[in-house]
Amino acid sequence: MSKDDQIFRDAETGDPYAALGVAYLYHHGKGIDQDDRKAERWYKRSADLGCSRAKWELAKAYRDGTFVEASFSDYLFFLKKAASAGIPEARLELALLNISGDMVPRNPRIAFNWMRLAADQHLPMAEFLLGYMYGRGIGTEPDKAEEELLYSRVGIHGNADLFYWIGRNYEYGLHGIEADLFEAGRWYKYGADMGHEACYISWKAVLDTLEDDKPSESLKDREFRLSHTEVAKERTARDAALMYADACLNNDQYEEAIEGYEEASELGDPTAMYTLALIYHDGLIVRRNDNLSLEYMKKAAMAGSEDAQFMMGTLYERGRGVPRDINEAIYYYAQAAAHGYLAAYHDLAKFMSHPEIYVRNTVPTIMR
Repeated sequence: MSKDDQIFRDAETGDPYAALGVAYLYHHGKGIDQDDRKAERWYKRSADLGCSRAKWELAKAYRDGTFVEASFSDYLFFLKKAASAGIPEARLELALLNISGDMVPRNPRIAFNWMRLAADQHLPMAEFLLGYMYGRGIGTEPDKAEEELLYSRVGIHGNADLFYWIGRNYEYGLHGIEADLFEAGRWYKYGADMGHEACYISWKAVLDTLEDDKPSESLKDREFRLSHTEVAKERTARDAALMYADACLNNDQYEEAIEGYEEASELGDPTAMYTLALIYHDGLIVRRNDNLSLEYMKKAAMAGSEDAQFMMGTLYERGRGVPRDINEAIYYYAQAAAHGYLAAYHDLAKFMSHPEIYVRNTVPTIMR
């Protein structure tokens, strides 16, 4: 990628989403040399220009010390900025800080207010925790009706991984949630009905405990059992195939690399699918095959690869290998942005004034 590209020109002229995209490119080394200092500078530039997502990225960076030195004061500064700017995940995190009192003085009322704002934006985790706060009068007067209303909302549009997290916390009394086997069973059942294996196994275990009045399976034993399910074994095989393929590619063992990527792809790995798409498009180590490349690219995008989603958006916008279709381009750019490919916000901004709001309102919530 060259600095003559449009995103760099737009960033220099003060486009907040272009600045966000440039920060992301430097942060992850996408098409350019990775540079932490430039990433930090461009994230701050984007934040100063009013981009709320840039404020959230800076908050996470200072919290975790990823590409900048960890700093509590900077973390709290940008977290508050992101929360005030409307980032629901930042509002949730600020609420949790005020509940725990770990980094700020404990204040359940302030926590409740931030949690309500995040829940009003239909963030399922916040909806659940707000319901829990209503049920136990944390930061507000107890209200069982509000608790059940919020729980029903989570049950409608939450995902199975969230249901497993909630059920696990209720079963074992984790993360400040009071142990309650009946509630654990309710949430595990939601996930089990969606085909989530860990939820199904845990639901059956809770039912056995309640029906036979016997001691619950320990958390350690449960985790061991779940680590040996067919799904877990398949995930291990998939990860091993991807690691093997990467190693072979780095050692110029091309035939073995292709076999490894194909195995990982068949097991559902989006990175392997995306890599095969690039390999067949470049035609450097196999005969070029644009049709097969596009097929793998579409599969990777459907499987959740933000790189593939961004590329599909570009292909549809420019009509390369597919009919030009701006609606399809917007769809894939929004998916890419939601999965963390922040440069996609710059492309969405070509078609709308508020791409962050559009992504939030059109793409199912992704827990990050």
